[in-house]
Amino acid sequence: MRETTPQPEIVLPSGPRYVTGRYRVRVELLLPDGLARGVIVEVIEPPDEAGFAAVHGPGRAIEPPTAFTFIGGLPSEIVDVEARWSLPRPGRKRAKRVPPPQVRLIEVVMSAPDRATPGCPVFGECGGCQLQHMDYAAQLTWKRERVVTALQAAGFSDPPVEPAIGCEPPWGYRNHMRFSVNWEGQPGLTARGSHRILPLTNCPLAHPRINEALTTLAEDRLARPQVVIRYGVATGQMLVQPQPAGETLNRLSAANLDVCDETIEEEMGDARFRIRPSSFFQTNTAQANRMAALVRDHMPSGSDVTLVDAYCGVGVFARLLAERAETVLAIEESASAIRDARWNLRESPNVEIIQAKVEDVLPGMTRRLDGLVIDPPRAGCQRSVLDALIARRVPRIVYVSCNPDTLARDLATLCLKSDAYTLVSVQPLDMFPQTAHIENIAVLEAR
Repeated sequence: MRETTPQPEIVLPSGPRYVTGRYRVRVELLLPDGLARGVIVEVIEPPDEAGFAAVHGPGRAIEPPTAFTFIGGLPSEIVDVEARWSLPRPGRKRAKRVPPPQVRLIEVVMSAPDRATPGCPVFGECGGCQLQHMDYAAQLTWKRERVVTALQAAGFSDPPVEPAIGCEPPWGYRNHMRFSVNWEGQPGLTARGSHRILPLTNCPLAHPRINEALTTLAEDRLARPQVVIRYGVATGQMLVQPQPAGETLNRLSAANLDVCDETIEEEMGDARFRIRPSSFFQTNTAQANRMAALVRDHMPSGSDVTLVDAYCGVGVFARLLAERAETVLAIEESASAIRDARWNLRESPNVEIIQAKVEDVLPGMTRRLDGLVIDPPRAGCQRSVLDALIARRVPRIVYVSCNPDTLARDLATLCLKSDAYTLVSVQPLDMFPQTAHIENIAVLEAR
């Protein structure tokens, strides 16, 4: 039997957990994810190369950076940042590659006209927001330009992008929050780039009633790993998971919080919808109402019209379109969403619910279609769906998307590469103020 000579364990010397450097940076632009990209104009305090090399090994010095990406800068600003390179824990093997640094804003030396005071004390440290330091009007301008740039990169020379529709107020709009719970039982949100939880009982993006509930819940030691709160803005009903009981539930009730057992209801347009803990429902009720109205108004209507709601979810668009058409075909794969859709559409007999993948059903659909609303996942439409739309040339398509890049890719396939459709308009709608996310409603007409 061959004996294997045991390999000696590599033990690294003890020492600091990281080395830092301080730099002066000129911000060039905001990236699509809201991060600022800045070029180094001065090294204020270089990192300790000797300490770094002592841990990582001979010849493993820090490569001199030329630029950084970070949260909190605006184009044309001069700012000071701290870059921190993590070092391996004592006793662990050296990494093959030196990890990139974490960069945080230290000071604004020369500010841009669009700079605003962030509304949250942990902005930049929390992983939720990217744009709180930008004036809200400037956020809307930047988001429109973000959509224009994506469409131009896909081949649209002069894309018909409307000014972004803002949310007023741009704070306190979220009706659904998922808070992490740390080992001490405190709720909070996760720090950017880590698993560390920042304890808090107030998020300026959350609806005030959610913050009230969180403050009440935080009086007890909460169970890990998280607590989820959903609030019906129009109905005042609330879901809390895990479901509270006993004295906690009594305190919530004393705060006039209507905590329901398994479902809540919310209104959109003139309709009421059931929401369960697993249901997808837009997190900004006011903007969701505006989006639904835009979709409804762009779709054909009439007593002989057949419409399709592809990726229908819990049936929101199908319910609102049912009053304007002879037939609505609602297609959804998720069994959980279908259960909600059947309840939400129980008073709409002209809606046919089809539980299947859109890519499986749409190519074989033979009946005449007058209009189609499609709201795919963030990854966009599968090619088979686009091919089916090209072959069918549906007279009017309303494409709802939360990802400008995949929207631009799919619109280029439908309008430029196939020449099957004309892009009539793209309406950005700010569903998530203070973040880099942007919702879009694109209208296409068959050629």
